[in-house]
This record gives sequence, structure tokens and C-alpha cells, in this order.
Amino acid sequence: MKKNNMNRIVPFVLAGLMTVSCNFLEPLPQAAFTDENIDQYPEVLRGFVDQIYNSYLPDSFYDNDKIGLSAISDEAVYSDENNNRRLFSEGNGKMTNSPFENKWNRNYIAINYANLFLKDGRGYATQYMLKAEADLALRRSLQGNAFGLRAYLYFDLLRMFAGEGTDGKMYGVPLRLEPTEYAKIDYSELKRASIDECCEQILRDCDSAYVYLKDANRDFPDDPSQLIIVTGSARYTTMDRVTIDALRAYTYLYWASPAWNPDLSQDSAEIKERYTKAAQYAAAVMKFKIEREGALTNGFKPLGKIDWTDPNSPEIIWCAKFTTGETTTWEKSMYPIGFGGTAMIVPSQALVDRFPAANGYPIGDARSEYNPLKPYENRDPRFYSTINYNGAKVIRNTDASDIMYTFDTSVGGADAPGLTRTSTTGYYIKKFLFSGWNPFDSVIEGAFRPLHHFRWTEMALTFAEAASRVTTPTDESTFGYSAKQALQWLRCRTTPYDIPGLGTNGDPYLEECAADGGDKFYELVKNEWHVETCFEGLEFYNTRRWATDVSEINVPIERVVISDGTYSRETVTTLNYPSLWIPLPYMDVRRCPNLLQNKGYESWK
Repeated sequence: MKKNNMNRIVPFVLAGLMTVSCNFLEPLPQAAFTDENIDQYPEVLRGFVDQIYNSYLPDSFYDNDKIGLSAISDEAVYSDENNNRRLFSEGNGKMTNSPFENKWNRNYIAINYANLFLKDGRGYATQYMLKAEADLALRRSLQGNAFGLRAYLYFDLLRMFAGEGTDGKMYGVPLRLEPTEYAKIDYSELKRASIDECCEQILRDCDSAYVYLKDANRDFPDDPSQLIIVTGSARYTTMDRVTIDALRAYTYLYWASPAWNPDLSQDSAEIKERYTKAAQYAAAVMKFKIEREGALTNGFKPLGKIDWTDPNSPEIIWCAKFTTGETTTWEKSMYPIGFGGTAMIVPSQALVDRFPAANGYPIGDARSEYNPLKPYENRDPRFYSTINYNGAKVIRNTDASDIMYTFDTSVGGADAPGLTRTSTTGYYIKKFLFSGWNPFDSVIEGAFRPLHHFRWTEMALTFAEAASRVTTPTDESTFGYSAKQALQWLRCRTTPYDIPGLGTNGDPYLEECAADGGDKFYELVKNEWHVETCFEGLEFYNTRRWATDVSEINVPIERVVISDGTYSRETVTTLNYPSLWIPLPYMDVRRCPNLLQNKGYESWK
């Protein structure tokens, strides 16, 4: 590039190109930086990477890209009928107010930061620290993170915006691998790459990142190569090789999924190779967690419980930055008005039904001994750590005798549907909530609330899904673990509230599905995705990648009606997406003649 003022090297944000300002670079130093002198300002170059972490990645499960996506899938719903995202999910989206435009803008801004660092190798060639050994370690970390972050940001865009274009062909997203200058953009050149091209680029960036990064950002006593001031836990919330392997596994899994391959059979050699790669990389992550991190004091154990308030939880593969200030937001948003909340997002009946009985059988199976007159008794222990239901109690974490609140969602009850700031479905979210919080305490307690970008559970599920598509669920020799074993770890695991898992004393339904293999085991894997990752935003993506037709995701959202001891259901709303795909931002498609819109949004151009 020619010499130009740094304030005019703006991020690739198509929707904002006509109004972009230098504010996108804040809080990086503002001055007349040029391509010729920027190498003299290491704080600026390092800032390109750090700024992505500080401003362009979600840092809480309480985020539009996390629980906000759950609320427009079949597992939850916004209580407010006028919520923009709920309106979109009901088929009433407005082209000038897309709830997904922010992800598009945010990710491309961040990608441009990575491109600025990587341009001509200048970020890696710059000196940041006086001591040569420490400087090299930091340069390698920054270089690896720039490649890794670009890979992740493109994967994140792809799982949202990939889809069938209005011409009937499958597309990914535009690939920009060089810094973008506002004054020089040719809108006619901006077009979508294919899904294959996007996945291949993501994997190339992963390969590049792997060269520079450390195995894991943890402090291992037996690793003399670690420099505590630069690597190890000093970089805890940044990417490492384990994170890159997790990203590779996810990329191959999505690349193999039915929705992205309408013209390929799931039994084709090409698809099976992708599932094989997904299983291999997921297994590598699992092996590292079990063997390397498991050897540490208080290290990882497959059957260990998850503590959502622990920023050092062994469950974590890649952790976001965390604060103590968000606890109040979570509790106030999820509890009913009677316990100081607004019930903003609430679980669906469909999600409740996905939790099996305590013996592991689905509640629709007679062997589950499920009693529809007592639907909340003898259920999967994970249910009681995830959902607040009629009769559920909020018990203080430090005193089991202190019952702070009891839910009454029956007709006429304080928490029943139809009242102000109560659930529209008769259920409330319990997952993630801190049980030491009470809005009526004189001193309200808080807790850490870290976001897991990637975690063990996701890799166990990725492995189980991918491995079961290429070999039998009980085969332990091909990948070192079996798909059955991966699910067994999850179903046997102690819950966050210290209840033993449902498979602790045997799991005959898992055994049955594993012996049967095929579709029966595959459906069990999908149900475990539903149960284990609910309210994390993954349901929104999973149901789409598994589907072959929009009718598979356009389902009713139901609530429970409890009256005189009987339980019935009513429809709250019905999902009504025009296609499996999400629209590209209207103004960008309108501005760029070769940027093709997704099917179902033909008028958004």
C-alpha cells in the first residue's frame, strides 16, 4: 500500500463504509501513523491483536450471540412479544433492522485488525520487549493469535451467514486477507467465497497459528519453556494449540454437516473424510485435557462438575475475559419479578421434554416410568441444574436450609404466564445463575461469570457426533476413544449442584443406542447437544446444520399450563423463518452488486 494516514485505514465493515470514522481504532493511540513508520510504534501493532480480545469477542453468555441466539431457536423464547429478535424469528424481520448485522460488522472490523498486524509480517518482525527471549515468546504469541483469531472470526461468520444464495448455489462469506482502505474499496469486487474456500482458508490460518502458539495457556510445572510474564497463565484468555485443535474440529464438523452439503451424501467419501478429521482433532483436545491437564493439581477430570462461576474451571478450553459485575444482570434478567427479575428469556417446553428420566430413557419411552401428572419427578439430574419449574426452590449456596424463593407457575400463581415480568412458558432458566444472589439481602453477593468460547463438553459432543458417522459407537481403536465413551462421560458427570449423573449406576439406554448404532445413536448425540449446551447459542447453529428443510426448524414454542393438578400445553408462538439461512445485511447487499443475498430474503437487496 502507498503511504496514507492511519486514521483512514478503516476496518472492512460494508454497512458502515459510507459513515466510518477513526473511532473504530480507539483506544489505540491516535496519530499520523503511516505504512512507512508504523513499525516504530510496537504498542500500535500489538494493539491490533489485543483490541480484538478487548472489544470484538463476546465476554458473557449473556450476549446476543449466546443466549440471545438460544431465544430465537426452539429451546427458549423472549418474553417480550415486541423484541426485535423474536419478531425476526416469527417471520417479521425488517431489512433495515437485522438483529444479525452487528455480528457481521463486528467480525469484519476484528478481521481487519488481524490483517493489519499480519500485513507483510510486520507484527512479528517488531520488537516489543527488551529481553530477547521474552520478546520472541511474545512475538510468537501475537503472531499465532492473529492467525488464530482470524480463523475463528471467519468460522463464526460462516456458521451464521453461510447458505444457499438466491441463485440456488451454496455460498460462504467474503474473504478479506489484506487490510482494507476506505478510499480504495471497489464495491463490485466484494463477493462471497464458496463454503469450501472459506473452510480451507480457516484451516490454513489454523495451521499457521499452530506453528507459533504454545500447547496450552496454563502453568505446567514440568515445562521449562514457559515464561510466566509472557506465556502460560499470563495468556490464559488467549488462543493456544488446544484451542486451535478445537477450532479445526468444529470447522470440519460443520463442513461435513447436511445443510452445507445438499449435493453430497452423508455416506460419501468426501463427507466421511471431514467427519474423520473432526473426530481426530476433537480426540486430540480430549487427550490433552485428560492426560496433560488431568495431571495437574485440581486438574481436569471427565466426571468432574462444572462450576459456571469458576474462571479457572478445568472444563474450559478457551476462556473469555471475565468480570464480577455481570452477576446482577444475569439474575435480574432470568428470575421472575417476585425474586427481583424480569424473566427476559425463558425455556421452552420442547427443551424440558428433552431431559430424559432419571434412568436415562427418553420420557416418551415407557421404560422411563415418566408420570405426566408429576412431570418434574425422577428426571435427569441435569434438569434440576438447568431449569426452574413449578415447585422448584432457590436455595442459598452456603446454607441448604435457607430457601430464598419457591416458584409457583400454576394458574393464578405468582410466577405464572400472563403476568408482568413472569415467564411466558411457565419455566425459568437456572443454568449459569449464582445461588448466593438474593435481591433482598442487605449486601448482595456477586460472583465471577466467565464465558467459555470453547469447552470440554463441546469437544466430547463433536467427537461423539463425528466419530459415530465413520465407525461404530463402541470403537475405541480408531481414534483412541469411542463415541459411546464420550457420551458416557457427559451423562455420568456430577452436576453443578453436586448431584451424581444419571449414568452413575448404569445407563441401559446409552448401551442400547450404542449397540444399535446408526440413526438411533445419532439422535441420542443430537439430544445430548440440546441438553448439555442449552442457552449457549449453539442450538441456533446446530438445528440449522442438521436440517435439510426449513420445516425442521419452524416449530411451535409451547408453554405449560398447570391447573388443578393437571398439566397441558399451549402454543406461545411459532418459529417462521423464510429459509434455513440468515440474511446478509441489507445495505451491504444493496451497495455491492456482486454480493449475493441468501435464499428467503430476495427482497433484502
